[in-house]
Amino acid sequence: MPNVNAYGFVGLVDLFNQRISSIQNGTQRVWDAIRKSVDEYNRVAQAVLAEFVETTTIAQEQFELPGDGTLQPLDENGNPMPVQPSGSYQTAYPIQGGGTAWGDDRISRELMTVEEADRNTADSLRRDANWLVRHCLAAMFTNTTWTFNDKVGANGSKGLGNITIQPLANGDAVKYIRKGIKEAATDNHYLAQAAEILDASNPFPAIKAELHEHPSNMNAPIVAYVASDLVASIQGLTEFVDKDDPDIAPGANSDTLSGMISAGPGDTVLGKTKSGVWIVEWGALPDHYILAKATGRRPLKMRQFPSAPLQGFFPETHNVDGNHIVKRFLRYAGFGASDRVAALCMRIGNAAYAIPAGFTAPLAA
Repeated sequence: MPNVNAYGFVGLVDLFNQRISSIQNGTQRVWDAIRKSVDEYNRVAQAVLAEFVETTTIAQEQFELPGDGTLQPLDENGNPMPVQPSGSYQTAYPIQGGGTAWGDDRISRELMTVEEADRNTADSLRRDANWLVRHCLAAMFTNTTWTFNDKVGANGSKGLGNITIQPLANGDAVKYIRKGIKEAATDNHYLAQAAEILDASNPFPAIKAELHEHPSNMNAPIVAYVASDLVASIQGLTEFVDKDDPDIAPGANSDTLSGMISAGPGDTVLGKTKSGVWIVEWGALPDHYILAKATGRRPLKMRQFPSAPLQGFFPETHNVDGNHIVKRFLRYAGFGASDRVAALCMRIGNAAYAIPAGFTAPLAA
């Protein structure tokens, strides 16, 4: 029996060693279990991604930035000149398709057990989870624009043609408002440092400062998702404070945390730096990379088709030839940066940022 059952099969565990064909309404009960599993998986996946992603059905939009500047000088006879709102950039979002399937023939179908159907379903859900994470990360790690040919309009009409998918702030001509009385300026949220993480080369104060310089992020706690190979050096920082361990009583001379955050899509909340950055280990990140963001801000949008049956991860079944029947699991979605200053990427161990191998958007699969 598998260690983790697909959600819809939990109520069928007592039937796992039985053939589907021998159970009353077995085929329909298994199909219902598959659909329930997918529905619950979609709910959980959306909740996990919500820290980074907002869903949308539009292909392209204008992101308006707050204006900067100061008042115009006036004497007793003067009137201020009208001022146009300053600052905007255009964002766009792709749609890419992905899928997996499992099938049977008249013999394997007759002999298939409920446990085998559960395993096949759970494997399909894991493949989609992998697809989502990789495409989400590629949208943030890729520091260059790329072109997507949009073919489908909101009402089924012709799409927009070639649209430009934006990364996070990458030093282009867009000027972003900054805190205080500073003028709007271009910005680059793809950082790098050649030194390893030590007290003398601690990246987290700079990460916090880079994100908090934007008014939209100023009051938000900062969380840094870190690759597993960086954990030991981060925990060795003097300013690092480990999270409370419920099995260990805090000592009189030790620093402990009284608050906690959700790990979001990450694996483990490790603790917090005294400079004010939460540290979360995320094994999906490539070695030597940090992905930091302002909590409550979502840097990406995930585009889906406007038709509900095509949204999320969905199953379908197809009778190929009266003998072979295929259960397909499909997704149509794509990621692009929207709030381009809500997050940043940092490479450790090299003075120049580079897209990590295997994370250049658009991914082939």
